[in-house]
Amino acid sequence: MAPRPTVNRRQAVERPVRASRIAKTKKEQAIKVPSDQLEAAVNNQVLEPVYGTPPAWSEGRQQLCDAIPWFRCTQGAMYHNEGFCYGFLIDADGGTRTYIDEEIIITRIGGCCTKDSGGNLTLEKNQDPDNALVQSIIASQNSKLAVGLVIGSKNKILNRELPHRYNIMDWFRVTNVWFEKIGQKHGVKVRFEKLNLAEKSWWAAKDSLPPVPLDERDFETKPETLKCERCSTESVRLYEDGWMCLNPGCVDIWKIGNASPPAELTFNPDFLSFRSRPDPAIQPHYSLVPDLLSTLDENAADVSTSRIAWKGIVCPMCFKCIRRTFWQGWKCDDDSIGEESTNSCPFQKLMNMNPVSLRVVLDHFELAPIKRAIVFDRKFSIPEIDDNTFFPYRKLTYKLDGVGWITHFVSNKAINSRANGPDDLFINLQRGDLGLKRFRLQSSLVVGTLTSHFAVNYGMPYKYVVSVDSKGFDEAPNNMLQALGRLSWATEKAVVSSGDKYLPPNELLMLGYFEEMKIGFHDDGESSLGPSIATLSLGAKATMFVRMKYKYFNGSTRRAEPKQIGILLQDDPVLKDCMFENERRTLKEEFDAGEISQDEYDDSRRALSMGRKGKEAPVTIKMELHHGDLVVMHGENLQKYYEHSVVPENKLRFALTARYVKPDHIDTKEIQKGQFSLTPDQIYDGK
Repeated sequence: MAPRPTVNRRQAVERPVRASRIAKTKKEQAIKVPSDQLEAAVNNQVLEPVYGTPPAWSEGRQQLCDAIPWFRCTQGAMYHNEGFCYGFLIDADGGTRTYIDEEIIITRIGGCCTKDSGGNLTLEKNQDPDNALVQSIIASQNSKLAVGLVIGSKNKILNRELPHRYNIMDWFRVTNVWFEKIGQKHGVKVRFEKLNLAEKSWWAAKDSLPPVPLDERDFETKPETLKCERCSTESVRLYEDGWMCLNPGCVDIWKIGNASPPAELTFNPDFLSFRSRPDPAIQPHYSLVPDLLSTLDENAADVSTSRIAWKGIVCPMCFKCIRRTFWQGWKCDDDSIGEESTNSCPFQKLMNMNPVSLRVVLDHFELAPIKRAIVFDRKFSIPEIDDNTFFPYRKLTYKLDGVGWITHFVSNKAINSRANGPDDLFINLQRGDLGLKRFRLQSSLVVGTLTSHFAVNYGMPYKYVVSVDSKGFDEAPNNMLQALGRLSWATEKAVVSSGDKYLPPNELLMLGYFEEMKIGFHDDGESSLGPSIATLSLGAKATMFVRMKYKYFNGSTRRAEPKQIGILLQDDPVLKDCMFENERRTLKEEFDAGEISQDEYDDSRRALSMGRKGKEAPVTIKMELHHGDLVVMHGENLQKYYEHSVVPENKLRFALTARYVKPDHIDTKEIQKGQFSLTPDQIYDGK
């Protein structure tokens, strides 16, 4: 082996560093501590303070992803898009053989992993060169694309006290990507090197020396590289214990000589200490900490509700990542995740919300035909068409056998342009502060996830996918009550014409959508609600999709694991067009007639789905909801068996939905909120 080159005294690593461990002196190594005491000592150890503060930070994952454009990754450690890696999170589980100092980070990439019984990530299968994560990190290296790094407070390798849950570090370059054995599988490791070597890193130890000046750096010394005699592939010497081939296609990968390496390895000092010469060609694709507010022109009406205007920002006062929770703008102290946040910052930025005109959101404004919904896609249900009963509306009725029906009142220019009609409502609802706000989803993969729409509730309290505070109708502005008058009319006409009992709405939920906001599949099937739900659409066109719920389509719940079988429905309704409809109906008839036992019934149903992966039901009904349209969904079982989603065009839209909330499900102190009396100008007559 060639003699090791000399290294600058302040840049040198004084002794070999054990991978994933802090190097100890001989005296420290000689002290033996029982494992249970050692674990307790590690958990209670006093961490070193850091030198500075991060340029931006967050206590929640979604806030981080909303505000930092190079890390739109709500799950996983790597943000990759269009074949490149832009951001990387260093958090709790970096895997074996990891390393972090002021300028270098060595860690594994994610993917192909599962958690073992101890909660640790383990490779479930080999990572290979065709893996999308592997390709993206190599592409960033080859394309000289800087990668932003975030460090989480659960990371224990750095051994320093980090100020927040997620902390922006800096821009890094990818210097090495290689394969090695992680357990029994091939995994990928990456070495990041800080791009700006002239400034001291904020995560450095508080009392550490300043970085070596660039003109004193040794950029020539490199770790040795040897060629494999078996595959002729060159590999860098990573560990002091010996050189190994790192080619995943070589039979001699991860061997020192002809033997497997020891379980614990020590990093090669040359591999840790070498630094790449500054290269101005290595550039980030985004700003490390964006200044979004300076780019928004509040006097432009289309800017205030654009997609970029509802994303997160970095607070200019405390540098916290905050989301746009309020329709009017951002409030730093209001976007916290509860007890974990001790930040109290007075910053708020309320936008000048200039009303957006219909000309901006409706391409067909003043150009549309008198009647819309003329052509229907034959892949979906075709409605019954009635042009006379509720003229000037066109009435479309979609029937779901044994479940309920959906009535679509199609509006037009004549209806929309009347005084206090949809045109006026759309503009007037934009004036003033109605209290629209984004709320936290009650159940989501990422804790604290907000809805992709703004909401405000008037009348009886109602909880849909989120918990929304309710205001009494006595607080509702005139325009909201005018909308309630239209919804009451539509509900009554749709229900009475079907022969059912009409229950007047006593609750009104308003949703506001900026560009690219939408609401995914859900149902309004709470036990506290009556059988009718009516919605008024204002602004941009939206597409509403209706489909059977997964469990009723498949006859069982979703599988928790791919190899498991979902739980069979105790009472299978066997809806029209469900999976294995004929077979399931026959079995149900035999069971109801007492011809087969419960066990035989369950075994036969289970056999139908054996070896078949459950899937979502196809969309049954597709409706285009235009400005001024009214939709009434009616039927006790409609919300139980079916679900719906609404996808607006990428422009401003309001959806006002009225329901009947059963008083016996509400706290008596809340009942007065749903009481109202419409004035003559708020009552709607269908014209």
